[in-house]
Amino acid sequence: MDPKSVLYYASEGSNSEFESSLKKCEKDQIQWINEKDDRGRNVLFYAAMTDNIKNFLYVIKRACLKPDNILQMEDNNGSNVMHWATQYSSAKVVKEILSIFIDQPSRIILAKDNDGVTPLHIAATKSNPKILKSFVDNLTPADDVYRIAQDKRGRSPLHYAAARANIDNIRTIVDADDNCSQLDGPILGFPIDQRDKNGITPLMAAVGVNLPQIIPVIRFLAKKKPVSQTRQNKDGQTALHIAVAARNLPAVKLFIEELDCSPDLVDNEQRTPLHYAAEQGYPEIVKYLLQNGSRNSTRDKFGVTPAHYAAQFSTECLNIILTMSNISEVKDNEDRSCLMWAVCAGNVDAIHYLIQRKDAPDRRAVDKNGYTALHLAAMVGNEKICKILINQGWNISERDNQNNTALHLAAGRGHTDVLRCLVTSGANMNDRDSMDRTPVFWACLGGQSHTLHCMIKELSFEWRTPGGSDTKPITDALGRTPLHAAAFAGHSACINVLLNIEQEDNFLKSPLVGWRDQDGKTALHEACIAGKIDCVLSLLRGGSAINAIDGFERTPLDCATEFNHKIIIDHLKSQEAFSYEKLSDLAAREIQQAWRTYAKRKQEREKKIQNMF
Repeated sequence: MDPKSVLYYASEGSNSEFESSLKKCEKDQIQWINEKDDRGRNVLFYAAMTDNIKNFLYVIKRACLKPDNILQMEDNNGSNVMHWATQYSSAKVVKEILSIFIDQPSRIILAKDNDGVTPLHIAATKSNPKILKSFVDNLTPADDVYRIAQDKRGRSPLHYAAARANIDNIRTIVDADDNCSQLDGPILGFPIDQRDKNGITPLMAAVGVNLPQIIPVIRFLAKKKPVSQTRQNKDGQTALHIAVAARNLPAVKLFIEELDCSPDLVDNEQRTPLHYAAEQGYPEIVKYLLQNGSRNSTRDKFGVTPAHYAAQFSTECLNIILTMSNISEVKDNEDRSCLMWAVCAGNVDAIHYLIQRKDAPDRRAVDKNGYTALHLAAMVGNEKICKILINQGWNISERDNQNNTALHLAAGRGHTDVLRCLVTSGANMNDRDSMDRTPVFWACLGGQSHTLHCMIKELSFEWRTPGGSDTKPITDALGRTPLHAAAFAGHSACINVLLNIEQEDNFLKSPLVGWRDQDGKTALHEACIAGKIDCVLSLLRGGSAINAIDGFERTPLDCATEFNHKIIIDHLKSQEAFSYEKLSDLAAREIQQAWRTYAKRKQEREKKIQNMF
């Protein structure tokens, strides 16, 4: 006999069929009470789940189960048989279990699974309130229900009932305390505005349910304790914020029209419900809130208005806000317009909408960093939007506060397609920023090796001065080459690209690794200062002088030692690198030895001349 078949007979079989299956198990020496499914449930659980009271009682009698045995019998999640009987609304089994625990029913009613959930929590979620009422009737103030009946999130059965939009169960829980004697104290003791570990109240749990039957629940909870309407969770959200986020328009209307809730309540980031509706793209809620006192002028802690959030995700919401607020444009604290937000989010529809408005955005408008919309499009790497903006008159040569063009920003972020678009549209490949750096430098500083290769080999960006075999690498205001920039930023892949291109080109008058900046530093000095061993290895393989001395009388080993880069120090020493002091000492010894040799030979010559006469 298949041992697992006993589980089927426990739930679906008649009492005689179940008894017969148990006898077969015993005949085959199978411990039927220990047979479990993948979730750790045995025959008692299966009989309970189908409310098969005869088989349930038979198991208890046949296995001689006492209350403690039943309580300790758990599945893999720590749930006992009462959890499962309640879950499946097995009223007869629940009644029988309560009779077994007649002396202390709270032991089984308030028993917790691994998530801290009790049968009382589960009963609060069921459409039939009978089991919940039977539990409440079997509890007393002495059972300390409020303290015990909290799950791991700190939620009570009242939270569970509210989240299931069950007004009858909510009334059962609340009435249990309203009807109790003041002398004895509350039976359950769950406050209407009790917060869980995240600050969620039952009212907040209810408004997140977008169902018609939730309205009576919200009305009951809000009127039972009006202050709960403005309670905030740990993120500062009120029930109205959550109702908006859940797109629960009937709940939003209830709060504002019937409960006189302010539409301008703010969360911890100073965001109003209108911010939420605009960001989520709920036009019907945006329109309703604006009609009932919400204002686009409200800004969150980042200085952002609802219109900015709408520009990211919903052209329809953006149109409603701009039209109903009678405004053409609005800027955040960084001076960024709705168009700029739409560009950053890649919302092409919103961009077209804003550009085609009668009061279209200023093509020269910049934020506090001096970025135009085209700069931002290049930064996020959206080629399609770059083309739209260029075709609509945005200047590809416009510079930000650091004298960067869109080309610089695209190169630094590795947006090769945007680079091609800008170059094709006439952007100057050799434009320099405030530090005299071309886009090639930015690709090196950003570690964009693939983009760097494409820029030089495919798009013909200059990395050296024009000419024949006597050319120099391009340099910035500090005399640094792109190789210096790659080493400074710690990008060995860019170093390898430059060295490979140099080898293929073979036009520099001296090796790239030997070029020095205004301070006399080579790229190897920069790599040692940055502590990038992979860059050091690439430069040494490329022929960099291991003992080159910069203008501060430092060798690469001195630079690594100064910044305590032990791995680099050990490697350089293994390759016979020396400090400046050691080199000076070695040089002095060599000079002294040469002088002694010279003096000795001179003395010998003079002596030889004297002997001749």
